Amino acid sequence: MSNEHNDYVRDLVFSLKKLPGIGERSARRLAFHILSQNDAAAFNLANSIVNAKKNVNLCKVCFNLASEELCPVCSNNSRNEKMLCIVENPEIIYVFEKSGNYNGYYHVLHGLINPLEGVGPADIKLKELVDRVAGEGFEEIVIALNPNSNGEATSFYIQKLLAPYNVNITALARGIPIGSDLEYVDKDTLAEAISGRKKF
Repeated sequence: MSNEHNDYVRDLVFSLKKLPGIGERSARRLAFHILSQNDAAAFNLANSIVNAKKNVNLCKVCFNLASEELCPVCSNNSRNEKMLCIVENPEIIYVFEKSGNYNGYYHVLHGLINPLEGVGPADIKLKELVDRVAGEGFEEIVIALNPNSNGEATSFYIQKLLAPYNVNITALARGIPIGSDLEYVDKDTLAEAISGRKKF
């Protein structure tokens, strides 16, 4: 293989390594798998990525992923308008919806407060959260953040932010192991955590 070809493979591996949970070995395996596919399969993958980046934006209300102004959840008038669940990223909404135990609306923070990485309250969707709680008449706010140090710190900050409002703040029950990520929790455990949520 020529140096030029090696450069192309190296660049592909380098790009794949930037994906979460993908190390050097996995990136290399993925790169060689993609290159072993026929042109149609490889170009379909590339086109899917391009099309998703072009056409998927953030919902103007909850900041979930959406191909229109509103995501499918926010455009669904049959959901419980008195409940709002706060999550870190859009992937958690997928996990919640798969569990089938929550029928309210969501608010996506797009991150957690993390001083060590320079992420402060102004860097995530907290102002927008307060605006929604002040204006939309929610009765219960479910804080559903990962049970790690950044998740706990963000949860306490949110509790203080929302203290002036007449709203019941709850958290997921502690059936979820400390330090785990919600996107990897099985649906039955998550369903129990939702059903058994407690006052924050």
